[in-house]
Amino acid sequence: MGYLDQIYETFLGSFYLRIAPLYVVATVVIGAAIYFFRERGAGLTGFFSWLFPKSIYLHASHLNDIKIFFAGRLLVLFGVFNLFFVSPLTIVAVMKSLDGLATTGSEAAAGPMAQSPLGQTVLVTVVLVVVADFCTYWVHRLHHEWSVFWPFHAVHHSAEVMTPITVYRKHPVYDLINGFVRNLAIGLITGLVLYATFDKVSYLQIGQANVIYVLFNLLGANFRHSHIWISYGRWLEHILISPAQHQIHHSSAVEHHNKNYGEIFALWDWMFGSLYIPEKREDLVFGLADAEGQLMEQPHPSLRRALIEPVESSYREVRRIFRGRRAGSQVELASRDPMLPPEPVE
Repeated sequence: MGYLDQIYETFLGSFYLRIAPLYVVATVVIGAAIYFFRERGAGLTGFFSWLFPKSIYLHASHLNDIKIFFAGRLLVLFGVFNLFFVSPLTIVAVMKSLDGLATTGSEAAAGPMAQSPLGQTVLVTVVLVVVADFCTYWVHRLHHEWSVFWPFHAVHHSAEVMTPITVYRKHPVYDLINGFVRNLAIGLITGLVLYATFDKVSYLQIGQANVIYVLFNLLGANFRHSHIWISYGRWLEHILISPAQHQIHHSSAVEHHNKNYGEIFALWDWMFGSLYIPEKREDLVFGLADAEGQLMEQPHPSLRRALIEPVESSYREVRRIFRGRRAGSQVELASRDPMLPPEPVE
């Protein structure tokens, strides 16, 4: 792959990227359907003004999202994450299990797909996504509930408006931890379980992305970070996380704190007591808030602060914990850094 192709793949071309051109087109198409069938009679000025309002897309928070996105993709482009994501255990496990990738056209006949029954391939495809989603749930939850990790995830929650770019408003440390845990778990599952069970292991993919993620992104994933409310209904929202549920996760309201950690599946939230299902459309305010739901001053107004402030806050929290242990007493809540997560709401 040429260098220009590599740049395109990193910033736009990967089927894992939610802002890949295909997914952007799908978002516009779904948005048009929502607008013309649900919103057009609400006195709105026009479709594109509704889908891309200037008040959101020219907001300082969104402009900072763009800077953080480019900084993160540059780290990917220069292979910085690879130094941490790849461990010997993961390499051995994945190389053993995924002997080859699912291919299309004439290559498919000679590839592992030809030697793997369709049912087995579908099962592996689903297992890989379920394992990755389960890991994402716990990494996400621990970043909310472990005070040392929270500052790195607070960058994401400090977004005051949400657009599809906001999904990439993440501190590199959060991405490193999430990527390492996911890769390690997938490597263990594929290497120790799937490879021991099947002679050949392959999964369905499009553009080197698991087909389930492709469908997830095509069917409206970009609305999760947006101003557009899409609810799946009470029954389905016990199984899948809707865009509305993820928007609630970003809400500053006390009743929404520490809810809906899931990415694709709501099952994990349902199982572990963090599920919140809205009864009706709710008016949401985004941004960091304290335990009483009061909005905090924006701690990440620039790319520099978004990268440095979490390191400073995490370091202060580590020192606070060790000072408390040395003193042999419980440190009072009042002494906690204001950037720490709100106490879980039952």
